Amino acid sequence: MSSLPQEVLFTLPIPPHKSPAAPSSGGKITVSKLTLPTADPSNPTASTSMSSHPAQGKPRPKHGDPAPTPPIYLLTHHSPPDNRLSPHFLSTYLHALLKLQHGGYPYGLLLTTSSIPKFYSNGLDLATFTPETKTKYLYPLWRKLLTYPMPTCAVVNGHAFAGGLMTAMFHDYRVMNPHRGWLCLNELEFDAELQPAMAEIFKVKVPNAVFRSLVLEARRLTSLQALEAGLVDGLGGVEEAVEVMTDVDGGHGRGVMVVGARGRKTVYGKLKEEIYREVLAALDMKQDVEDEMWEGRRKDRETREREEKELLERLGREGKAKL
Repeated sequence: MSSLPQEVLFTLPIPPHKSPAAPSSGGKITVSKLTLPTADPSNPTASTSMSSHPAQGKPRPKHGDPAPTPPIYLLTHHSPPDNRLSPHFLSTYLHALLKLQHGGYPYGLLLTTSSIPKFYSNGLDLATFTPETKTKYLYPLWRKLLTYPMPTCAVVNGHAFAGGLMTAMFHDYRVMNPHRGWLCLNELEFDAELQPAMAEIFKVKVPNAVFRSLVLEARRLTSLQALEAGLVDGLGGVEEAVEVMTDVDGGHGRGVMVVGARGRKTVYGKLKEEIYREVLAALDMKQDVEDEMWEGRRKDRETREREEKELLERLGREGKAKL
């Protein structure tokens, strides 16, 4: 958890989730406003124009930012035992994002994390996952995260498996606990196919070799491996995530200036829509179109398999005839 002072803005309850595989007694999502250290300790209301460089820890000015640092919000989800992406969890998460966006709060930076030390999220509850869950709850949340009109960062405090890692990938940035947790796409282990939107987000955000390792090897990455692979932008917790997002010299942090200056908040989400057109197209695919796609692939596989068996028999006959 963050050591920065927090002002709770609102809390939304997560109803219980009944499942034979991953039951949950419910939980809550809390959205708070963080208070950063001020430049003038004698004046707690003064806005700081300085921050620490993550690599050097030295104060430096925010070049070109004519406005004070915008508000920094922290969305904390808590749904024991492992923050499974149930319909109730997903709908409450989306509710929190919409309330922050449209509830009269100033635009700023958004961090998300878990209050459960071991898990950021252990992914979907496959025992109750249905096409309706995907189209009504999961994809709307991912779409909102991907196009959110504020810079977003997932503070991955523990394990992020399958759908949990995917949810983190729909943020702009990711910062991971250096001491605990793995990142993993383990669909291979429970015989699940990747939906188009699940694959597209990785195609646009990580190198193909990294995606191959995650999917075809179900490789579990530590924080340092995830950083080297480009899955995360930094290591640490909430404080380090703030530094990553406000670090101009290190290559990050442009979002803090865009949102904080001259009303550019109106275009921030639109720019994301253009960057991630392919992902959004997959998220917006109608269920009947997707069903038709899967059925077409199934028929193509059956046809190819039949043709390959016929070819194998023909090659066998030809080989015997030559002897």
